[in-house]
Amino acid sequence: MSIQGISTTIPDPARAWRALSEVRSWPDWLPTVTEVVPEDPSAPEATGAAYRVVQPRLGGARWEITDWRPGVGFTWVSRRPGVTTTGTHELVAVDGGVQAHLGIRWSGPGAWLVRAAYGGLTRRYVASEAAALVARCQGRDGE
Repeated sequence: MSIQGISTTIPDPARAWRALSEVRSWPDWLPTVTEVVPEDPSAPEATGAAYRVVQPRLGGARWEITDWRPGVGFTWVSRRPGVTTTGTHELVAVDGGVQAHLGIRWSGPGAWLVRAAYGGLTRRYVASEAAALVARCQGRDGE
């Protein structure tokens, strides 16, 4: 059970990666994230790093990076009883730059219930995040 979103083309791949990978700055420009607190503030964003992420209407969750590919993307996972949520963030080369491919996948015995309860909200959040990333990379977010 998954939801995918794809951004419009971002001309500057390095800027796209910087915005996507600087997880701690997301609350400054991403309307779907209000707080990101690293478990270890001295640890860099990389495989094994974990964060408490707070989102409107979803509350807080612990997310741990399980795959980190500089310049390309990362995957992180949040586990709760009965459901594992996997978030993917990929920059895919296209003519004129890159597109961000963002995804959420639920697995486990409670996945169907989470999708029923939060699927619509998650679809809106993923679309909003893709648009906000493009705006950030184009300097339309106040950066």
